[in-house]
Amino acid sequence: MLRLLQPIKLPSPKSCPRNYLHGLSTVRVKRSSRQQHASESRHCRGIHHIIRGSGSTNMCRPRPRLLHINRFNGGNDGSTGNNGNSDNSKNNSEDYKSQTDESRTLRWGIAPVSLMANDFATALSVLPPHRHEIVSCAAAYRSHALAFADKYEVRNVYTSFEDLARCPSVDVVYISPLNPLHCELCHLMLNHDKHVLCEKPICMSESKAEKLLRKAQARGLFLMEGMWPRCVPAYHYLRHQILRNRLGDVQNVHCTLGLPVSQSKLALYGGVTSDFGVYGIQLALWVYREVPEKVRATGKLNEENVDVVANIELAFSHNRWANIEVSAEEKLSNKAIIQGKEGCIKMANYWCPTRLITEDTDYEFPLPGGEEVITHYHNRLGMCYEAEEVRNCILNGSTQSELFNHNESRLLANLMDSIHAQLGVGRSTEVYTKFKLEHDSKNATEAATDRDTSETVNSKTKKKGAGS
Repeated sequence: MLRLLQPIKLPSPKSCPRNYLHGLSTVRVKRSSRQQHASESRHCRGIHHIIRGSGSTNMCRPRPRLLHINRFNGGNDGSTGNNGNSDNSKNNSEDYKSQTDESRTLRWGIAPVSLMANDFATALSVLPPHRHEIVSCAAAYRSHALAFADKYEVRNVYTSFEDLARCPSVDVVYISPLNPLHCELCHLMLNHDKHVLCEKPICMSESKAEKLLRKAQARGLFLMEGMWPRCVPAYHYLRHQILRNRLGDVQNVHCTLGLPVSQSKLALYGGVTSDFGVYGIQLALWVYREVPEKVRATGKLNEENVDVVANIELAFSHNRWANIEVSAEEKLSNKAIIQGKEGCIKMANYWCPTRLITEDTDYEFPLPGGEEVITHYHNRLGMCYEAEEVRNCILNGSTQSELFNHNESRLLANLMDSIHAQLGVGRSTEVYTKFKLEHDSKNATEAATDRDTSETVNSKTKKKGAGS
């Protein structure tokens, strides 16, 4: 039998997921009619499609393919804001604000320089250049920060997160260290009035997530857990298909994600559920748009009490299910299947799918930039849609994104707490990992300082020798 989550009032870390039921609405925050129209247009990009080989009746092709064109609003396409309406008097002020916002550049700080940060910077490069700019970056090794700065033309380089947080030219910070340090860095940036986009998981427990989210709301700052799959066009087309009942009543969501990960790295990531499992969980929530009634998890722990394999079952109302299988020991199919009574949709690489497969049609969503733009992690160019969502939210004065809002971050943290408890994952691992990371970071900074000092001394010695 599946174990029912017991309802306990907030801010207890074991709060019942039902506390967040009201936060799973698919309706966006209230905005002006023009902003709402632009938002709907952007989030439905990919809905309008061009049939490849339009007009062809070639019966030899077994499956038609629909190509979805992904555009970004506000591009230099020569379009006008009034759509040819000669009576613009009541819209003049709103048009001016829209033009002003469109010309604004969102200034990013990177904390820290990492492979993820490199992919994020690459994703920004495929967007209109006036919309986003990386102005500051931080890394324990100054040489790493300088290399990143040279590659992406970043003006300010730091070896301290505190210095980056104080940088007056930074609007929003992209946070991507190892998972156990996310929460602490988010607090630091919010304390210095910086908006934040943080890679998942935003915190390693529900109680910590609750404190962080409340701080962002109290300070009126934007904070988003980087669930970037929610922003890609394929996800919005999936929602479109479900809302139009193209699949009938959805009965099951099945996801697998498995990649071999070294045991030492897995501990630093917080376990396979925190690193891999969240992708399947968020997809189930995106499909069903309700809080699961029950959750059951089984799996395998290693000698460090870290989960390396997990099988997660989520039970929703009306006998609907989600099954998520994740493994850090072997490669799995890495696919998702959304099964309804009248059809199904399959998604390969479901954290950023570029193709949705139905029984009779393949829908394609090519990423901007094409194959010539390379990222370290697969399909990470899709983060460009997430960056655009962050920019639009900040310019509109929103403190959260309705694509993955604060209530969903709370719910996800709540579910993770329950799953970890059922798996027997020890909290001592988190404390040990954080201590080890802080110790290693301190040693790295000291080594970088010693190296820079040594290089300066050697340079002066060479100059002195040359002069003599």
